[in-house]
Amino acid sequence: MRREARWLHAALAALAALGVGAIGASDYARMAAPFYKSVATLIAIGRPWQIENVDVAASDTGPGEVLRLTGWVRDHAADVEPSARLVSRMHVSAAVESPLIFWTVLLMWPAASLRDRLVRLALGVPIFLCLESATTVCQLLNPFSDASAVLAGDADPLTPWEHWSRFLEEGGRAALALCAALLTANLVQCALSDSLKAKRNVR
Repeated sequence: MRREARWLHAALAALAALGVGAIGASDYARMAAPFYKSVATLIAIGRPWQIENVDVAASDTGPGEVLRLTGWVRDHAADVEPSARLVSRMHVSAAVESPLIFWTVLLMWPAASLRDRLVRLALGVPIFLCLESATTVCQLLNPFSDASAVLAGDADPLTPWEHWSRFLEEGGRAALALCAALLTANLVQCALSDSLKAKRNVR
């Protein structure tokens, strides 16, 4: 019964976190926008793309707000004049999905001590930043890849970026966030277990 109650409380906590996240999705997107811009700018190096800005704006097609990436695409990276200006949009509710799942699972994962939980959080930060780069940033950059393909002469492009974006939209974003959280929890558990064994062997 105790185990069932514990999982029930965990499920309720997860639902509560999702609700709170949906309400604060716009605030999270605004806070994360500078990071998204920095990563997008790094990815654009060596490509005929130029990132101008990442911000949050009102949606043109429905209620709520969208995360918006603006920039230019050139025929070649060395060209002076851009060939087109692009605006890529993603609803803020999609942007907040990965952090909600990742941190909810990681924080709810059983920990033997406070030290274990703190180590897990410390390792979780870089893994989470990689997750955000592979999901939100890459999805925002997908239209730039399509535009480059069109400028190269492909009238109906289906790039690897497009395949990745479709994977994320069809549940891949949630799956990656869950796998990243489980990977973090298990890496910490293995590391602490090895450390404990080493101490016992020394004694």
